[in-house]
Amino acid sequence: MDFITSLITGIVSGVAASYFFLMFFLKKKRPVIAISDFISKQEVNNENSYLFKFVNMTDSEIFDIHIELTFYKPIGDYNGGNLQGKDISLKDNFLSYMPCNSNTDPHNLHAVRIRTIDDLSAMWQNDGSFIRLSIIAKHSISGFNKVFVKDYLNKECITNKRFLSGNDLSVN
Repeated sequence: MDFITSLITGIVSGVAASYFFLMFFLKKKRPVIAISDFISKQEVNNENSYLFKFVNMTDSEIFDIHIELTFYKPIGDYNGGNLQGKDISLKDNFLSYMPCNSNTDPHNLHAVRIRTIDDLSAMWQNDGSFIRLSIIAKHSISGFNKVFVKDYLNKECITNKRFLSGNDLSVN
């Protein structure tokens, strides 16, 4: 009887320890990405480009980063409005690796600008239209995914100013 009691106690304590480890340690190990509120219209390689900036704010590396940019416009029906989505092509829509913020990194590799050469100003004619930036990333330690979504709801977010360097998501 003592053997069965100690066996059950060992199993229960092992399950409890595993549960607490998963809940308190690994749950915090998810990607954290900050996305700028602005779209910067610049000329890059003699092409009119629209740039979007995001920063890895996680305390470790992230990988397998998929980026999607979609333009939504309302299409009417009798009972309200529906949205019609159109993919916007990006020059780079996949990053295999993105480091964390480091004081020894002079190039700010944890801050990324992605771009499209699609003419967003010409595309954005309707006030009900918006652009959605979706980023899916994996944490390097836990392997947990997280989806980040940023909606640009009006054309005022497009600016001719440039993004500031590093963690700063503003324009100047």
